[in-house]
This record gives sequence, structure tokens and C-alpha cells, in this order.
Amino acid sequence: MKISVIIPMYNEEENVTKTLNEIDNVLKSFDDYEIIIVDDGSSDNTFKLVHNFISDKNNLFLFKHEINMGMGKAIRTGFENSSGDILVTIDADLSYEPGDIPKLVNKIKESNDIVIGSQYMYGGKTENIPFLRLFISKIANKIVGYSLGDNISTVTGVFRAYKREVIDSLELESNGTEINPEILSKASAVGFKIIEIPVKLKGRELGESKIRFRATTISHLLFTFYEKPMVLFGLVGLFILLIGIISAIYLFYQFIIGSLDPNRPLMLFMVLMILSGIQILIFGFIATQISILRKEIYLVQKENKLIGKKLK
Repeated sequence: MKISVIIPMYNEEENVTKTLNEIDNVLKSFDDYEIIIVDDGSSDNTFKLVHNFISDKNNLFLFKHEINMGMGKAIRTGFENSSGDILVTIDADLSYEPGDIPKLVNKIKESNDIVIGSQYMYGGKTENIPFLRLFISKIANKIVGYSLGDNISTVTGVFRAYKREVIDSLELESNGTEINPEILSKASAVGFKIIEIPVKLKGRELGESKIRFRATTISHLLFTFYEKPMVLFGLVGLFILLIGIISAIYLFYQFIIGSLDPNRPLMLFMVLMILSGIQILIFGFIATQISILRKEIYLVQKENKLIGKKLK
């Protein structure tokens, strides 16, 4: 089986040579492999360094975006230009160990569809990650993982292996880091088998992180609300409804003791809170039904793409 390793790069001139050397050396244990590097509009010497590195190699390929379009777009470009039976995605900064690539590939060969390199599952490790960033990342992964409903501990990491069939059957849209949970969401919805194996994630040694942590966290939370809208509508609706109920209890107490003034603004406030809370909960229910319908559409798209591929 041919292995394609896809590496999105953006301003990684400090890491180019070391990263490509390590990954290429690991992949030499496979009979057939290729490395797809996607330069996502780098403004430094990344493109030149990669071009020089691959000049005498016939299984390393370089593609370039003229402007920075995001990790998701770079990964999708890699998918589109790869020819392997098993596709592996990995960061360019060696935050994940290239030596773990064969572990992911071997698990794919054991009839799994997606294998995630997970630093947060039992047996996984982290090293030299700032405490606050690590804490927020763990919380975000738990929240997004809950929205997927598959008990996955690491849903935002890029270090994964996929069967070609998985990627070919999904309609991927994300340009940013949210592509990672997007793939899992759509793959889970159509019944692909997803597993995790423990790996180590370490802090970047060279260069600066290109991920805007706050923006990434917000995008992942928005993805959670998109996948499970009742998380947002339910919490907001229940909170507003609770305020209305508490107001109603207070007004009823005023009525019992004979001091209730029907013209008090609190009467209107109570009615608005109760009606608004109920309405928001109804919105959440409708949005949940739309989310379920969307996942059924994913299944139809998968079947149509597989039928089209067979006809070709």
C-alpha cells in the first residue's frame, strides 16, 4: 500500500530541512511512499528551501498557495494531489514524532478507517507545553469531543492517518484548523471506524507558532455549537427560563402576602423571560433536527461519491 504524508507549511524556514529529513528517513521503511509539502503562502524562505531539498528526489512533491489560506486549505490541497492508499497528515514543526507514523499506518492496516495520534488519551504525553495553553486545549478537546459523541479525547490534532476511501467520500469545506474536527464529524456521521493511539506532543523548538490560539479556540467552540446546537440554545434558553420562573415565584409570593402590584414592570419582565426561554429552547430543538438531517445528507454524499468513483 502506498503511503502519502501531507505536510502543510507556513513560514517554517527554521524547520524545513530537519523535518523533511526525519520524515523521509522514517518512511524509508515502507516500500512505496510520497511526501506532499504544501507551502501555504509563506513570506520567508520556506518555498526555496523545500524546492532545493526535493530537487534530487522523485517522491517528494511541493505545491504552493500564492497567499496564506489556512491549514485546512493546505491539507485539502495535499489530499487532492496525493496518490497514496493511506494518507497521513502531520505538522511541520516536529511537535509530533515522525517515528510514530508507522504506528498509525499499521493501525489503518488493521481495518480501521481513521487513526488519531492522541496526546490526551491514556498513555499519551505532552512535553514543554505552556500550562495555560495545555489547559485550554484539553478543555476545548473535551467540549468538541462531546459534540462528536464518539468519546474521542483528541479531536483538534492534525497527526492522523486516513484510508483513501474516507477522504474521497467526504465533502470537506474548512480552510482553518477546524478541518480536523470537521473530518471526524463527517466521517463519524457516515459510519467510518475511528480509533486513537497514544503519542507524545511536545512544544515547538524552532520558529514561532502560526496558530492564533484565541481564534482557534473560538472557532472550535463555534464548531461545537454547529454540531450540537442544543449546547448553546439549551444553556441560554434554560438560563432565561430560570430567571422567568424565579421572577414568577417572587410575584406569586407578593400575591400571597397581598402586596402584589399588577402594574409592576417585573410582571412584564417575568412574562418576557418565560416566553423567550421557551422560544430559544424550541429553536435549539429545531436546530438539532437540522443537524441530524445534515448528517444524513453526508451519508448520501458519501454513497454518491463512491458510486461515481466505481463508474469511472
